[in-house]
Amino acid sequence: MTSVRFRIASGVVFSLSTLPFVHLSAAQQPQYKSPTVEFKPAAGRCLTAEQRKVNDTYNALDRPTRPNDEMPFWDPEYFVGTWDFDMRTQDSVLGPGGPSIGTLTIKANDKNGCLYQGTMKGEDPDGKAFTRTISATYDPNKKVLTWSEKDSRGYTIVNSGPVGGELGGLFHHHFGDDPAQPVTTFAGKKIKFKGTTEMSSPAYFKTDMQMSIDGAPFVTYGRVMLEKQLSEGK
Repeated sequence: MTSVRFRIASGVVFSLSTLPFVHLSAAQQPQYKSPTVEFKPAAGRCLTAEQRKVNDTYNALDRPTRPNDEMPFWDPEYFVGTWDFDMRTQDSVLGPGGPSIGTLTIKANDKNGCLYQGTMKGEDPDGKAFTRTISATYDPNKKVLTWSEKDSRGYTIVNSGPVGGELGGLFHHHFGDDPAQPVTTFAGKKIKFKGTTEMSSPAYFKTDMQMSIDGAPFVTYGRVMLEKQLSEGK
């Protein structure tokens, strides 16, 4: 049995000498099991044959990457599937801030290998339903992704910019630096967005956004976190 003594702010000391610390045996330990899901690298029709060859070589590696390995190419097929999203935003001209949750489903376009389309369905901080129509196009030669969201509440957000990455498989989409990126117009205001989407794993990505209203300095708008719905492996 172990005695533990505590001293509180008043200087009074008291002892817990009657409470034994219990050590569980291995058989008594709670059993936790994480699902095992087969990893299938994204492989769409957008990349060139040369780019796909580089990715095939990269994905076949059975060792850590080395500085002289060729950098893999990001594939927009990454987005295909259904994702759970958690969006946290500040109060703005677009509406009250707070958490919005729901799902995002993306599918590849049958005719255009570099076009991906989908629908976001969610509830805003007040519990009201909203939808967004999603369109994502990628230029594999310029490595530029253009992501468009048409919101049922009356506005459209377009984020366009380059996608870059690291040998470890981390990719970033930087948007908002191109003056030609479309401006969002809503409630008589002109809104510009900039930020970064970080694709840190095959089943998770997040977007941090800033906004500028009518030419004012950019301020934090919010973050969207998305986790892919996966089927458990056997």
